[in-house]
Amino acid sequence: MAIKYESPSYGPNAERLITRDQKVMFGAHTRTREIPLVVEKAEGVVITDVDGREFLDFGAGYAVCGTGHCHPDVRKAIDSQVRKLIHISGADFYYLPQVELAENLIRLVPGKFDKRVYFCSTGVECLEASLKICRHYTRRPQFISFLGAFHGRTYAGMSLSGSKRIQRAHFSPLIPGVTHTPYPYCYRCPFNLKYPECKLKPRFDSIPMLPCVAYLTDVIFERLVDPEDVAGLVVESIQGEGGYIVPPPEFHPLLRAITQMHGIIYVVDEIQSGLGRTGRMFAIEHWGVEPDIVCVAKAIASGIPLGAVVARAELMEEEVDSRAWRRGSHGSTFGGNPVACAAALKTLELIEGQLVHNARAVGDWMIEELEDFMTRHRLIGDVRGRGLMIGIELVKDKITKERLPEKLTHEGKNIKEVIMGNCFKRGLVVLGCGVNAIRFSPPLVLSLEEAKKGISIFESVVEELEDQL
Repeated sequence: MAIKYESPSYGPNAERLITRDQKVMFGAHTRTREIPLVVEKAEGVVITDVDGREFLDFGAGYAVCGTGHCHPDVRKAIDSQVRKLIHISGADFYYLPQVELAENLIRLVPGKFDKRVYFCSTGVECLEASLKICRHYTRRPQFISFLGAFHGRTYAGMSLSGSKRIQRAHFSPLIPGVTHTPYPYCYRCPFNLKYPECKLKPRFDSIPMLPCVAYLTDVIFERLVDPEDVAGLVVESIQGEGGYIVPPPEFHPLLRAITQMHGIIYVVDEIQSGLGRTGRMFAIEHWGVEPDIVCVAKAIASGIPLGAVVARAELMEEEVDSRAWRRGSHGSTFGGNPVACAAALKTLELIEGQLVHNARAVGDWMIEELEDFMTRHRLIGDVRGRGLMIGIELVKDKITKERLPEKLTHEGKNIKEVIMGNCFKRGLVVLGCGVNAIRFSPPLVLSLEEAKKGISIFESVVEELEDQL
């Protein structure tokens, strides 16, 4: 099976800049010719390239620009702050934006207990800090993570991740002590079972057991890792790079019960799913679970680099618990930068005030529309998501769920690349995730009319592909 396909053409200005870029930028970027986007400016949900072409953005810079590109209120907050203070390290000194932001995060992050906040610059730094917190507090060496997970590209991030082998290839040895267990990818269950028929008798708090969680308790904890040696369990509320996979309702409550039983710190990665994207401030709220540690980044400051770890006070404050990390155990030069904090304060205000509700309303419409489209088209195998975090899995056969060939075109392009390229030609930016899935993660300011336009483009691309296959 091979289809005809032409990669998108460059505009003249774009081609010149890309040529310059290739001479100076490192080669490990995952840039693709299928989206030769050279950005001049962006506003709201619209990107304008250096040749004046406009694109509807359904990627939001990997779910970073939650308030939309260059939101005027965020710009004003940044401008006001840079006129007063750009930087003085929060690791050593005090300033109002950092304190106010920490207070707001403590209020918003689930958990009716005292919390503390650590600020850094990126999402993976949140995971690095979380591992240190867990080991320092518990004095245990081991961690549990999940197949399909993505937690970043540092050594800690790679060690926790189980998304793509290219991300780990030739970097061994990684950090020891991380064991991966299956995530509930119900569309492609690793145990060849079907939800909800797969549910087993309850073991914890009357919650039906899931086979994928039973594998953790009955296989990993019985044969590989003593749970009393596990410092932390690290999990994404909704799996992101692994395919935008939404777990069944029992999953997170079961993990919370197991971690509490064994004194394991429950670390939830909300870096992509948090801050309104799923129609709740944090995706974990869909399951009514209170984690010990929550990692927040990406959308927190509308594109200004910032990350935050929000944790139980006893994990991060020696005066509360002597096992917590001590003064000097950790820090960051740029974490909690005043300008980033000012941007984040305005971002939280906008998301909490209106955008979280818009994400739920527009996202619900999009999912319903895509599910209807799926019933009429053989290439769409699964539609899943919450709010404006939506995954669409493409298949060769809907009955068997057989995947499309890795090389779908004569040039060796896969289905994700073909769809991204054809959407780009029509003025829509979308990104891939998982093996054969497309993600929709637009800015939370997306209007219903913009959603309809983007969905229409995507559907026309899929229909055209079906005619060729």
